[in-house]
Amino acid sequence: PPGPGGGGPRAPRRLRRRALEAAARLEAAAGLLAPHPAFGTGVEELRKRAAELRRGRFTVALFGAFSAGKSSFANALLGEPVLPVSPHPTTAAIGRILAPEDGFEHATANIQFKTLQAMEEDLAFSFSALQLGDWKPSSWLDTVNKLKAGQIPAAGRAHFSFLKAAAAGWQDMAPNLGSSKITGLEEFRNYVAEETKACFVASIDLYFSCPLTEQGIVLVDTPGADSIHARHTGVTFQYMKNSDAILFVTYYNHAFSRADKQFLSQLGRIKGSFALDKMFFIVNAADLAASGEELDQVVEHVRDGLRGAGISEPNIFALSSHQALKENKGGTALFADTVNGVNSEEALEAAGGFSRFASRFSSFLEEDLSRLAAAAAAAELIQLKDRLSKWNETAEQFLSDRDAQLEALQQERVNFEQAVTGLKEADIRAEWTQECEELLFHVIQRLRLQALDLFSEFFHPSLLQEGQGELKHHFAIAMRGWLDQTSSELERELLATSLRLERKGEALLLREAASWCRSHSEGFDMPLTAPAALADWESAAIPEGLLRSEGITPAAYWSYFKNPKHFFEGSGRSALREALEKPLVERLKEAVSRGEELFKAHYLQAVKDKQEEIAQHFLELWMEWQESIQNSGVSAEDLQQWKFTAVQLGRYCEEMEAFYEV
Repeated sequence: PPGPGGGGPRAPRRLRRRALEAAARLEAAAGLLAPHPAFGTGVEELRKRAAELRRGRFTVALFGAFSAGKSSFANALLGEPVLPVSPHPTTAAIGRILAPEDGFEHATANIQFKTLQAMEEDLAFSFSALQLGDWKPSSWLDTVNKLKAGQIPAAGRAHFSFLKAAAAGWQDMAPNLGSSKITGLEEFRNYVAEETKACFVASIDLYFSCPLTEQGIVLVDTPGADSIHARHTGVTFQYMKNSDAILFVTYYNHAFSRADKQFLSQLGRIKGSFALDKMFFIVNAADLAASGEELDQVVEHVRDGLRGAGISEPNIFALSSHQALKENKGGTALFADTVNGVNSEEALEAAGGFSRFASRFSSFLEEDLSRLAAAAAAAELIQLKDRLSKWNETAEQFLSDRDAQLEALQQERVNFEQAVTGLKEADIRAEWTQECEELLFHVIQRLRLQALDLFSEFFHPSLLQEGQGELKHHFAIAMRGWLDQTSSELERELLATSLRLERKGEALLLREAASWCRSHSEGFDMPLTAPAALADWESAAIPEGLLRSEGITPAAYWSYFKNPKHFFEGSGRSALREALEKPLVERLKEAVSRGEELFKAHYLQAVKDKQEEIAQHFLELWMEWQESIQNSGVSAEDLQQWKFTAVQLGRYCEEMEAFYEV
């Protein structure tokens, strides 16, 4: 499709060129091997990898609080003011911005509304957070319409805003629940900016042609860390885990909020599981700085905050999205071969913060990610080249003594199947279980400290003072908020632990497969190579509300709050904190124990299944190998041709390696 400014399709830039060149080599290699009966599986894998490279899709997830300037930064990336800069909505759908495809035209959006069940769950959650009693379909609108802003403490304002928006939009929007709608750009903006519409939306795909999306990049705008949807930690975690790059935006003159810190702590927990450092941190609105020295101080403050979250060497870029968009640097700086005609540090410095970010980000996509993909494809190609060379040796022996070789091949098959049985029986459960128990032991210790730190934020003088409504009700909201937040932290910890356990399971399985290949490499003619990676793990489903709070109720502890002066200036708050610690730790231990049972049931079965998959993979390769040897009927001329093919594959391997070594 033409770009927004008209004209024909833009020529592929460096990111696409490298992918297309690598895909061409893989397709050529697949064409050479396709006639060979021993390489059906390998040819299929080469063509699959080539298709992935041609598609060249990278997912870039955008995170940050609503007031951080996420929308303006996204607009700078897109090169146009596509997203509305809304005042401060408390709800937001997950939005994807991608190149037109599947019949969707430029500047059209596919809006998916929540199901009725999902909407009711969100409403019930906010009712619980504000201590409004049980949510009831017949009476909730009356309850919400009677709510006054002055009755709600600061900790509950996001829920108050959501409920008011849902009530105001219910009559018009409720009929859309469970359906989808195709809109143009202007109507799309309304569904993003107007809370009475946005709170009913589950997700939006915006199809938009620009330099960013034409490179195969899908920009995912996630709900703000301060959204009520932040409780859906599993959704956020999947984007952290599976995206190719993470962009976190904070505003120049804003300190990290509690929501920011929780998100960054989650990133810190899982960063060691990423193959690449894929995280970029943006300090937006840098043009507000009075001087370069002031800007440096802000950046250093952000750096300290990131280090405190466990991110030791963050990639930080201070920039002005507004200025980049105004000067049209956003759409043109990304993937540009040069900046101001010179690709140098001095030129980047002169071009401004966005151009420096664009240069590094483009390099990450073009060099780091594409090299990783090309390296994986090259490793696959090298394995096939080695298999073909070995096949040529075996086929040459068949030409001289076919009967003896057939008899030896039959015996070799029996030995191979026995060896594979041993691979399936390799027991890694004890090592994995020990890792699981150690990780979860530390989860309990961290959560106890996190919960006690959070206590002061919810039981705060600004939230519990005379003249701010009924104190007992505010106390109940504070207690509920504290427990809900601790429960969310537990879920984040368990999600991070699940990723570590998946990586541990994969490392153990690949270790056993590599060891098995080494120990049997001399015993079989077919070359044995362990897979470089396994198929994606299906993560364990961690339920919301795993932390049960039976007995930890506002009514049971209200006696500790005699009055604000006694509570905050006397011993009331510290006494309440001390009284809550023991029952909280007991509930945490129970919840983590349930999490441990869930992990062991899920992942030990997954390990067993993957052992079967690895064994089946080797058996299928053997059957292809045996059938091709037995039925080859190869002549000396045929053999010579396959030797030439092996040489050509070697050239392709060298060319593929050059894609990620340069």
